[in-house]
Amino acid sequence: MLRTVAALALSATTTLSWASVCGDAHTSVADIQGRGTKSPMVGEQVTVEGILTVDVRQPGGFHGFYLQQALTEQDTDPTTSEGLFVHTNARPGSPGDRVRVTGEVAEYYGLTSLSQVDRVDICTSPGLPTPAALVLASQQAIDRETMEGMLVRTTTPLTVTDTWNLARYGELVLAPTLQRMPTQVLEPGLETQALAAQQEQQRLLLDDGQRRKHPRPIPYLSHNGTPGHPLRVGDQVAPVTGVLDYRFGSWRLQPLTQPEVHHANPRQMPPERHRDANLRVVSLNLGNLFNGNGQGNGFPTERGARSHQAYQQQLGRLAGQIRATDPDILAVAELENDGYGQRSALADLATALGDQWRYVEGGTNSGDDAIRNALLYRADVVRPAGAATLIDNGAFRRWHRPALAQAFRLANGESAITVVAVHLKSKSCRNAPPAQQNRGDGQACYTAAREAATRALGDWSSATPGDGRAILLVGDFNAYARETPMTLMRDAGYTDLVAQFHGLDQQTFRFHGRVGTLDYHLASSALAGRVMASYIWSVNAEEPRFRAYDANPPADTPPDSLWRASDHNPVISDIQL
Repeated sequence: MLRTVAALALSATTTLSWASVCGDAHTSVADIQGRGTKSPMVGEQVTVEGILTVDVRQPGGFHGFYLQQALTEQDTDPTTSEGLFVHTNARPGSPGDRVRVTGEVAEYYGLTSLSQVDRVDICTSPGLPTPAALVLASQQAIDRETMEGMLVRTTTPLTVTDTWNLARYGELVLAPTLQRMPTQVLEPGLETQALAAQQEQQRLLLDDGQRRKHPRPIPYLSHNGTPGHPLRVGDQVAPVTGVLDYRFGSWRLQPLTQPEVHHANPRQMPPERHRDANLRVVSLNLGNLFNGNGQGNGFPTERGARSHQAYQQQLGRLAGQIRATDPDILAVAELENDGYGQRSALADLATALGDQWRYVEGGTNSGDDAIRNALLYRADVVRPAGAATLIDNGAFRRWHRPALAQAFRLANGESAITVVAVHLKSKSCRNAPPAQQNRGDGQACYTAAREAATRALGDWSSATPGDGRAILLVGDFNAYARETPMTLMRDAGYTDLVAQFHGLDQQTFRFHGRVGTLDYHLASSALAGRVMASYIWSVNAEEPRFRAYDANPPADTPPDSLWRASDHNPVISDIQL
């Protein structure tokens, strides 16, 4: 148990008596942080003096403060740090004070510290030391070890690349630039492993100095006090001063003061329809839309909302987001696989979209998965041309949701387009058999299954009669832009529309702080020339997870918010038929 110092008396006499014990410490911080030829002093009781830099003794904090050796007392060994964490609830000392501490050297999950502290004495108040420069773009792991526990300052603005643990642990993941999935920009292979390792090395967690879960208020949300500018992936944090810390397996920065956040990636409304287009197709992974038994009961379901109230909010937000994109044809994935009746999740979605909306009935065999694909359309704009086709044979017999194909014509009878809703097997390695396991080339598990499925889609489209070859494959392919399944689609004559109009630096999904495209609109050669524009609307993947309908979003999140209705961004294409 930690031993705390007696309450600090505020009289000048007491302060002078404490100051009189300072100045004879023989152990330095560098001795305690010894690396290489110096042996760590774990378990020894030592007395050390230094400057208190960052204080995390607040309620819910890390129960201690950071101590740094004064510049005139630092050694000349560049391999040893001059900073140290002091684990104590003793209250004396504030940032900038020189303090004398007696305690036991400890190593706790990679963090060198003093614990079992006997006393903390204030000596003088010389002010904070000059922070060392922290250059994320070029540093190696050993560089950070030499600055562990020291006051540092980042040298450039850093980009927010992940917000997943912001509401849970008060953490933001920062990097020199937005980090893309290696296979979004590189072909699968050893280079992707090297890029992933480099990205990990360049990351830094901006922490809030709290050890408790679910900090409230959630830190770092305000853009310098400006309302209406919520924090998003892609925003930037100005150069910030703090202590370089190592906890829970990650390097992190405990800031000295509130960081300055710049609104570098503002929310944008959906793109306007191209003036020459007479058809808009939108696809969206719904993030598991399940409606229980369709009568307000049956919750929690296998996936999705945990209650009827949560489902109503989920459905309302999804429908509002979809209406904002102004589609004529809509393809969705991760919809409950519960048939086509009036109580189905598909019927609920069509009703929520409005009176003009209808859905395609793709047959009775929609697979044995809990989720499926679906196609919906505005009956005042288009009409189905013939029966739908469910692609559920060959490679689609296992792993993937059956693909759903439907030809449409404009209501005035003009030329047709065939839209195919696709959702291929995910990258999760759970229960992956040997043939589907990770190859170590950056594509994760089940890439063999995804390759087989894309070959099957190419074969299917080649066999489609001539008047139906204006084909648009849409949906979640669970493959990034440079992965083999997408190469196979290009070889089959399909054009990645978003990449054609905007390049590969796009994202529909974020995973572990990296972004890339899993969702596509792929046009056959007979259709590609009729596409006027194609877009990704960054409405979901860039938003913090805690803004989702099922995550108790902050009070400033309207219940009908369009933002973070799903975890995938919608893809939009404007076509001239």
